[in-house]
Amino acid sequence: MHDNPFRPGFGISPPTLAGRDALLDEWREVFALGAWSPFRAALVTGMRGVGKTVLLNAVEDAALERDWTVVHGTLHAGLVETLERDRLPATLQEQDPEARSRDLVGLTVPSIGGASTQVVEHYPREPRLESMLARLVELAEQRGAGVLVSLDEVARESLGELRRIAIAVQHLLREDRRIAIVAAGVPASIAAALDADGLTFFRRAQQVRLDTLTLAETRRALAEPIRERGRSIGEAALERAARASEGYPFLVQSIGARAWEYAPTVAEITTDAVQHAVEVAYAAMGESVIVPALRGLSGRDRDYLLAMAEDDGPSSTSAVAQRMATSTGNAGRQRSRLLDAGIVVAPERGIVDFAIPLMREHLRAHPHDAQLGLPTAARQTFRDAPATG
Repeated sequence: MHDNPFRPGFGISPPTLAGRDALLDEWREVFALGAWSPFRAALVTGMRGVGKTVLLNAVEDAALERDWTVVHGTLHAGLVETLERDRLPATLQEQDPEARSRDLVGLTVPSIGGASTQVVEHYPREPRLESMLARLVELAEQRGAGVLVSLDEVARESLGELRRIAIAVQHLLREDRRIAIVAAGVPASIAAALDADGLTFFRRAQQVRLDTLTLAETRRALAEPIRERGRSIGEAALERAARASEGYPFLVQSIGARAWEYAPTVAEITTDAVQHAVEVAYAAMGESVIVPALRGLSGRDRDYLLAMAEDDGPSSTSAVAQRMATSTGNAGRQRSRLLDAGIVVAPERGIVDFAIPLMREHLRAHPHDAQLGLPTAARQTFRDAPATG
């Protein structure tokens, strides 16, 4: 009973990948023998904590099940060099029967017999991204499989790396070779990739925007791991946990993990356990999700969020602009950036709402987090305190 089945950390695959079955079926078609699909080139986006990396992990697993070769990388400056000088040569050394040969270098004395040889590596560590990917595809096709290139954390700073890899993959796709590529990032980074020079290839790629889970999917994501590990959860407790998570995958895993640990020797997870789990998981959302999401925003972007936080529900864009003491046009620029970053959503014209659960409540309780750099409430107490002798 102590083996917690939930995985609340970022990028860690949960035991039940609820709500993503239909998407995974699309990629399974790609990896099936002779299949062609728009998902051969795909971009995955969504707000922080919605499960982009977890989906990539599942896509890679589906590829490996079909004996595809997976080339994985987290996009950063220097990734192409790492692939060229290390990962691709190492993979080719493992897979290519012609990667090594023994060249005759001399003969021994006839009366003794024999010959001496030396191992010659056919893939020295030289920059040859395109040719090495092509050879990997050739080897995979010989066994009825292919190559999946999986790239995580697309960022503006690494668009040059993405461009190099995309060009190599695009060339092979044009030749109808068995290769697929999937890249994931937050909406702002994916939008930058679509607008960047030399990346028009991705404008024709399949766009996959991950949403939060439905209530039914959330209940399944909580209940199945619990029951598979031999414990139970009452209907009232399950409903409380599911609704408290708002279908946000990070919260689903966080609440599930803490409910499991509340009384691990008790067979049934109760509403008391769930209530405790919700309180702890909510408190953890600030540092784990909300504060990181605020980093990198401009001061005016954060002012926009603070103005939204004054409402108990979705905000009028005109009311937000009024609170910011600016025109709706100027406020609209902040709105557009926040939409691209996946921090807000626009459920209807003239209306904006927080995309990340609990952000409104967090900003109300910790408004200095939206200012990031200004004195915190704790530091302010030292400024206000009278000097003592």
